[in-house]
Amino acid sequence: MDVGQILYIIAIVAYFIYQATKKKARPGEAEPESGDAPQPQKGISFEELLKEIRNAQNPPASEMPRPPKPEPTRPTPIPPNFPEAKKQRKRAYEPVEELDDEAKYYEGAFGAKKASALSAAGNSIPNLSEKKIDYDALSKKKVNPYAEKLKNPQSVKEAMVLAEILKPKHF
Repeated sequence: MDVGQILYIIAIVAYFIYQATKKKARPGEAEPESGDAPQPQKGISFEELLKEIRNAQNPPASEMPRPPKPEPTRPTPIPPNFPEAKKQRKRAYEPVEELDDEAKYYEGAFGAKKASALSAAGNSIPNLSEKKIDYDALSKKKVNPYAEKLKNPQSVKEAMVLAEILKPKHF
């Protein structure tokens, strides 16, 4: 049960107890009759009591407090004396090799030695495009033994057993 329903039931029971005790007190009580005294008001009706309980459980939207609006934050100002980055001057670098006579003398000496070693090794290795390799002869064909048994007319008994084993079973 919900807490609201429990409170509702308790309020109804309390109301009936109140009404029962109020009725018992009236017959034993002697009321003085006077014309000036106003008539006592009747107790709260059941419907009014229900409305009060419902309003206590679920307050109207107008009575609910609204959340406070957050104040907008202001951006912090940048100080006016903020130092700016200095611009660096681009420098034109001159290649050192062009100016060096010694570098010009040795230019290409290392590459020539490498090229001669590669050409000598290239001549000794046979060219693969000259020889043709038959890859079909190298690979063995895989044969499924069950397929061979099913295709062989001499092994009919084995073929029947295999066919029964391989059939899908439905239970």
